Amino acid sequence: MMTRRNFLTTSALTLALPAWAADGARKPLRFGVITDVHQDIMHDGVARITAFVTAMQQAKVDFIIQLGDFCVPHARNQAFINAWNRFEGPRYHVLGNHDTDGGYKKETTRAFWGMPANYYAFDQGGIRFVVLDGNDPGGKSRGYARFIGKEQQEWLRQEITNAKDPVIVCSHQPLESAGGIENQQEIRDLFGPVPEQGRRKVIACLSGHLHQDYVRSVDGIPHVQCNSASYVWLEGAKKAEVYPAAVHQAHPHLARVAPYRDPLWAVVTIDHQAATLNLQGTRTEWVGEDPWQRGAAETQYPRDIQRPAISDRSLVWNNKA
Repeated sequence: MMTRRNFLTTSALTLALPAWAADGARKPLRFGVITDVHQDIMHDGVARITAFVTAMQQAKVDFIIQLGDFCVPHARNQAFINAWNRFEGPRYHVLGNHDTDGGYKKETTRAFWGMPANYYAFDQGGIRFVVLDGNDPGGKSRGYARFIGKEQQEWLRQEITNAKDPVIVCSHQPLESAGGIENQQEIRDLFGPVPEQGRRKVIACLSGHLHQDYVRSVDGIPHVQCNSASYVWLEGAKKAEVYPAAVHQAHPHLARVAPYRDPLWAVVTIDHQAATLNLQGTRTEWVGEDPWQRGAAETQYPRDIQRPAISDRSLVWNNKA
């Protein structure tokens, strides 16, 4: 697994926060982010989440959050949840599209995780975190829902309007990609300046789902696509057994993925005095052949964002209307 030395020497993403958010009296806020562990596909999900929690304890972060595709609420996953719950601090969840696989209800998954609601908000260190549920019924896409309904939209509008602090939006599916939330433009329209205040409140969006590594700015707001903790799913590429035969027999979907040798995660640090957001990520290597050696098309799996890493970035966010 990833060593502490490797973790401490990994990438850094710096985003400038708006001047109105700066507060020299507040200590920096630090939190850990992980996403798309896919315990129900991976054979070593417990080891991956244990490595993350151990690193976050050592880093003394204020809280941790996972951005979805975590695990279904089956008894076989109790050890996985127990490993997550060993973090000695607040723990937050986002619902992914695979977290109700097998016919489970959202309410059952939430109860298994200890999650308060399908979508909710919380305050930490001078930031308002808004957690969305991108799995509402509706929309026109086939397969898994990628939609945010009117009731949740109205709740989000009120959250942003009433927020006293800068807002970070957390969702499983991204809000800026063709593979993300289907009605993402409607949602991004809610991020605009509050008219009577004349400034934008949303300072960043964090998401998973795509198992890619990039940051894109939309209307001056950085959207951070957090890479999977575990793998890239290879649609149409050749299957490969890169672990012992017994492992693949017990976990048949493993032959369809290009796994990461070590888990990926990130630590986010918000410094109010410096008005910065720093994201320190991790990097590793493929297990076995990379996606393109296995026949993956570069049009579907672009090399510049499909890598076993969370990369260095440096962006400036403009809070003016």
